[in-house]
Amino acid sequence: MIQNVRLNQLYSQKLNSISKNEVNVSDKNNTSFKGVATLPIFAQMPITSISTTLVGADYEKYLAISNFLKNVKPSPNSLNTPPNKQLEILLKNGKLLSKSSHDNSTTLDNLYNMISSDRAYNLDKLALITSTLDLLCNPRFITQKFGDIPLNVQQEILKKLPNDDVVVQNPSSMNVDSSGTCAAASVEVNMASQYPAEFARWVSELSSVKKSLNLNVKLSSLCKNPLEALQIINLFGANKVSSDFKKADIKVELDGYAYARAFTQTKYWNYGERNVADVLIQSAIMKLGSQGAYNALTDERVADSEDIAPQGLIELEKTFVESLIKNKEITSLSYMQIDKDNNLVGYNCDFNKILKHITQTIDAGDNVILGYVFTNGNSGLTSSPLYDSKKDGSPNHILGGHEITVVDYYKDENGKIVFICIDTDDSSPELVQYSQDWLLPKIHHAGYPAHIVEADEKEIMKKAVQFANSQD
Repeated sequence: MIQNVRLNQLYSQKLNSISKNEVNVSDKNNTSFKGVATLPIFAQMPITSISTTLVGADYEKYLAISNFLKNVKPSPNSLNTPPNKQLEILLKNGKLLSKSSHDNSTTLDNLYNMISSDRAYNLDKLALITSTLDLLCNPRFITQKFGDIPLNVQQEILKKLPNDDVVVQNPSSMNVDSSGTCAAASVEVNMASQYPAEFARWVSELSSVKKSLNLNVKLSSLCKNPLEALQIINLFGANKVSSDFKKADIKVELDGYAYARAFTQTKYWNYGERNVADVLIQSAIMKLGSQGAYNALTDERVADSEDIAPQGLIELEKTFVESLIKNKEITSLSYMQIDKDNNLVGYNCDFNKILKHITQTIDAGDNVILGYVFTNGNSGLTSSPLYDSKKDGSPNHILGGHEITVVDYYKDENGKIVFICIDTDDSSPELVQYSQDWLLPKIHHAGYPAHIVEADEKEIMKKAVQFANSQD
């Protein structure tokens, strides 16, 4: 469990809220909670009118990648677009030369590194670069569905583990049917759509022989007070290589569990499963957010408290990782009031404010990662459509939840907002849409750039604190 420390007033309260009152939104109990229309599959990412000319080293790298991908057929995740054409699409829409990375490297730089240098555990270079191109061109293909590990591969994995390893003690734990990486996958979606160079850098460096990458983090992305920001980094057990009063260099690395999954997906990947890029990025996010307690083979963490579920990241952990990656302060607002018995009993603000927060963030060019829940109530606002309310007399008891990414919105013919979302756990790459009346009552929390919600944060947090105190 994250230990109790005194930070700034708002963050301190968030840290203290990690208890039995915290809702874990990583366990979506049933994928049929959808019941909404899907949007048409888009052929590719929208292409802007950017005029891009490659010169010097960039031209040489582009040519080398193009030759490497020559005659390579489209993958099932490419919408029948050959890898060379995907490369051209990224060049035309400006993503290929984007420097949206922590080390100022471009997407092109990192794609080139994948094919020009040795890979850890001999990971297949072609699988790495084509998987990355697929997801950069179509982030909605990002999924949290684990692939199966063939028995012969399982046996090889077991041979390399010590006898007291949790996986050796229970080999069936490698068979992950329902994953808890929805928060990590949502952060990955945001990386692929808005930080293409950083996305490619994670795949490139995590698959390299050094098996790690460094994040050059501005302390202001965590807290305005640098000393408190350093406390937060220490609190999460992040591997701080160096720091001063403006930034910290944080090392992100993976263990053999993650590479066993990655290797398997380069050899035995099936359509609808996580590809190797998904595995590397989600495993790293989970390990960073869980204070290093995540096991990529079992999709579970070794928690030092019964208050933290074995799967997934809680709200605060997701926000910490999201802030590090985006390198800007992200504020996560908890909208629901959940009592000590895990019942939804109220909200910390009205739905119009939640609507404002989401739409203003989208208008500013950001996505919104949010967690929603279903209850057994019969009000129709938060209840699961599959629940028989006659089973018990406890209305609005939280049944489970999920993390998704809102990428856009529009107004319907009645002037109501419809949110366009990427759901990494719905067994479909198609975008989905949720009406405001359906989604807003179910939102437990959402993360925003701090300046977007600054005016409402204190009021919402004050109500959250007052409610928490009333439960003691």
